[in-house]
Amino acid sequence: MKRSDAFELICPKCGNRLIKRGNSLYCGENHCYDVAKTGYVNFVLGGKKESGDAKELIEARERVMKKGYYRALYDFVKGEFSFGAGDVVVDAGTGDGSFAGKLKEFFPSAAVAGTDLSKYAISRAAKKYPDVFFAVANNRRLPFADSSLKALFGVFTTAFPEEAARVIAKGGFLVKITPGKNHLLGLKRALYENVRLNEEDESVPAGFTREKTIRLRGVYHAVGEEIKDLAGMTPYSVKSPRNSLERLYAMETLDTETEFRTDVFRKE
Repeated sequence: MKRSDAFELICPKCGNRLIKRGNSLYCGENHCYDVAKTGYVNFVLGGKKESGDAKELIEARERVMKKGYYRALYDFVKGEFSFGAGDVVVDAGTGDGSFAGKLKEFFPSAAVAGTDLSKYAISRAAKKYPDVFFAVANNRRLPFADSSLKALFGVFTTAFPEEAARVIAKGGFLVKITPGKNHLLGLKRALYENVRLNEEDESVPAGFTREKTIRLRGVYHAVGEEIKDLAGMTPYSVKSPRNSLERLYAMETLDTETEFRTDVFRKE
């Protein structure tokens, strides 16, 4: 079975079901989306030439992930959920695809997909994780049929509650991972004189019930160029003053808190 064949896909433009003919997906309105050689599909056509995160950010994130940045999050997901044959699990805003790759590793019988606005990130991810279906797609309009997902994960990405409610089946899960109050506090202190804690979202999306909120805390240790990679995968590398970044990059080591706030919601 081809990777895309395991999913009920719809056209983001008109909402009609997509049918595969040859190496392309067509809807009843004859909108067409080509399947790349590596298996991913670009559902965002006619937009800007480059969308989503920059190449440098994606590559920095890949290197940081290899160091175990998400280790506590992976342990939680592996112990908390049990997805099997017939379950469809999507990582929205997948970036370098490492989280989607872990989902497939933990739940090999499930159909796993990763979406992102960055064509560069998706094309790289599709080569690295051949058992995962990847798509260039907008979180506002995901290419999945109504009530077709068992779970939708959003890790440090903008989630749209109405769209999540549309694609997740009754009894399925919306798992939202956001920065906790103290996330990367050490990094921010190295950059700024006055540091504000991260704000947390306490809202419950309409149509969902909060099952639990877990804070996964740890310490990330970076040495030398790893410090630049850590900053480089965050908005701080763009928003911070040049002198602050130069001071940070001159540091030999950096220890900073990590705090992943994980909210698990169940579709009513």
